[in-house]
Amino acid sequence: MNELALLGKKCRDQVTGFEGICTSVIEWLYGCQQFVLQPKTKDPEKREKSGMFFEKQLEVLDDDGLKDVEIPEYTAPDMFGKECFDKVTKQHGICIGRAISLFSCTQYVLEHQPVDPDKDSRMIWLDEGRLEIIPESDNSVNPEEVRGSKPGGILEDVIGLRPCSAEQALCVQDHPIR
Repeated sequence: MNELALLGKKCRDQVTGFEGICTSVIEWLYGCQQFVLQPKTKDPEKREKSGMFFEKQLEVLDDDGLKDVEIPEYTAPDMFGKECFDKVTKQHGICIGRAISLFSCTQYVLEHQPVDPDKDSRMIWLDEGRLEIIPESDNSVNPEEVRGSKPGGILEDVIGLRPCSAEQALCVQDHPIR
């Protein structure tokens, strides 16, 4: 399947019945893709919570869910598994995921391990322009070495997917990983 084929389409989760327009694709170092569905709101003053689902759970209800929306061009995730740093905050970490969105720039997630090994690692989402690969880093990971027999990733409850401004398809809070 084309990695971005569901973007802009109205879909339904076959398990829960949740329906919405696919506004983002989230890819993980571990080999999976998850799709963010944004439901239509019943009350224009409130925004309904998005849901995140695996492709096999989704059925397309309407190929023309969003008309006149440009679908981003797919490029391979060349930062996956590489140690990168944020040009703004100078934090560094291993790139473990990215979100490709219809309405905002592509964002990557870094998992940062503090110097103290007793402290929890943290995930931070950053716009792709803020990241730079640290060349010849000893901390990089080969994506093939961390993939399981079935694709895996980080589930919605873990990454804290939540509604945010209308300009963004998703927001993820900076939080500890356990």
